[in-house]
Amino acid sequence: MSTEERLTNGSTISIFSPQNAASTKYVLYFHGGGLIYGSRNDLPIALRKLFLNQGYTVITLDYLLAPNSPLVDISAALYETFKEINNRYIKHSPFIFCGRSAGGYLMLLLTKKIMTTQEQLPEKLINFYGYFNLDFIENQKDNGHPAIPEEAIHNLPITEPIWDDPQLQRSLLYIYGIQHKKLYEYYGVEKEDQTNFSLTENEISALPPIFSTASTSDQEVPFKYSKQLGKKNKAGVFTPVYFLEHDFLNHTEDEQTQDVLKKLDDWL
Repeated sequence: MSTEERLTNGSTISIFSPQNAASTKYVLYFHGGGLIYGSRNDLPIALRKLFLNQGYTVITLDYLLAPNSPLVDISAALYETFKEINNRYIKHSPFIFCGRSAGGYLMLLLTKKIMTTQEQLPEKLINFYGYFNLDFIENQKDNGHPAIPEEAIHNLPITEPIWDDPQLQRSLLYIYGIQHKKLYEYYGVEKEDQTNFSLTENEISALPPIFSTASTSDQEVPFKYSKQLGKKNKAGVFTPVYFLEHDFLNHTEDEQTQDVLKKLDDWL
């Protein structure tokens, strides 16, 4: 069973409840898309079923997208979203976070923020090929996409706040940003001033236990990020896959992906 709710800050969440209506634990899912495109609806059915079978209520959420909103606003609005979800649904129940690629990055920034408050922390974090700083984006690869001409993105709205991209139309804008080295500009971040948008080794170590995974042949986000998250976190687990694409969660029929999900199921 699923429902949709509009929050007071303008974001929308989808709620999936397990068959056990008495469920009192939650997982919040942060989608991928380079902070520029993507949708809360991209949670694979296999992963959703895994959470539901574990007795979790699954909440997938929107967040503001760049370049319409700079990263500082994206992060602030995400914290507002979390607070409202926490007050309305989670309350004092246990919960975990699951982030995918850029969603994993936002998950870590949000957890870092919560650690500075007196609020309840997630019990565990699940990282699917995310990252903990933006050092790599200047040299990020576009996975061999044909060159995107400027006219191809002219009709994409980039000024008014946007929370969701269900048709993934803004993926062109993301690829254009990679090809033309515009991601720092799109995110509204100066290369020299990333302290507020990064996690240090000590901060990673202090995070809740992390289950982290990525592909050795990831051409979009360096493999080292997920490896370091799993290794440098004091209670972390790192499960690599080999020679799969960046977003291998799109292929839950793959034997290696199924193995990752089995290990995640056991870890939870």
